[in-house]
Amino acid sequence: MYKLNVDDKALVKLAPTSFGSRNLLERYDIQEWIEKTPAILGEDLLIIGKELQLQSGSRLDLLAIDRNARLVIVELKRDDSGKEVDWQAIKYTSYCSNFLVEEVVGNYAVYLNSDEEDARSRIDEFIDVELELLNNSQRIILVSKEYHSDVISAVLWLRDYGVDIECLRLTPFVDDKGDLFIQPDKIIPLPEAKDYILKKERKRIEIKKAQSPFEKGDVIESVNVLISIGTYRLERYDSHSISVYNCDAERCEMAKPVLRMINDEKRLRVSLTNSSGRSKNTRSLGKEIIAELKAQGKACS
Repeated sequence: MYKLNVDDKALVKLAPTSFGSRNLLERYDIQEWIEKTPAILGEDLLIIGKELQLQSGSRLDLLAIDRNARLVIVELKRDDSGKEVDWQAIKYTSYCSNFLVEEVVGNYAVYLNSDEEDARSRIDEFIDVELELLNNSQRIILVSKEYHSDVISAVLWLRDYGVDIECLRLTPFVDDKGDLFIQPDKIIPLPEAKDYILKKERKRIEIKKAQSPFEKGDVIESVNVLISIGTYRLERYDSHSISVYNCDAERCEMAKPVLRMINDEKRLRVSLTNSSGRSKNTRSLGKEIIAELKAQGKACS
């Protein structure tokens, strides 16, 4: 890694170092950095727990939620992953996979030192799917400076069998003034393989859908709408849930972004926030958009 000296128009090479040599620890340093800036993991994540004690007595480093409402177990190691970090993370994930929505909300409320109503609202605002899908699946992110070959082999094998597990490398560098720089690199899956990974993921979802039919109750409202990326059908159920389907009758896993696009392109002027100033959830936003499409005559047959 290089640091640019703009005045001298020169690149200054930074020296690689280790966290251990800088007296930096997993729990009191690296964990704190990621908690405050989860974007270093390469995506939007909502941290909902730190040092979460499990029933076994073990403590999970960080627990997060992604935009798809999946629980993300983040396991940290300082300079070397060791040989069993993957197994450790799998044990934690198997335990968290049994969390009900109310348990996830409750853990987040404890983390926030707030009440469950506030925690639920924050989660609902963050995710792009309905709250009832919270913890419908789980992911693992391993974070370390170096990875043992046994761990890499195990992670690749687990991914082949549908386990959503990633490896992120955090490499520290230091300049001549002693300032520390951190370079994050996702090594599994490689960014270059993103399209291939997405195609495999879509196929897995389709198979899962075929095996487990999607049920939300009876449809009480349905409208079609044409926007720049195609025709969509919005459905509202007697359970108050909202689903969005594309022109191929495939249900969109992330309904909220499509609803926002419809609102923008059709100039419906539906507010995206509630009276508290927070983003509306899918149910509320979808209900109002369906109503406005009908009222303004902007739905299509």
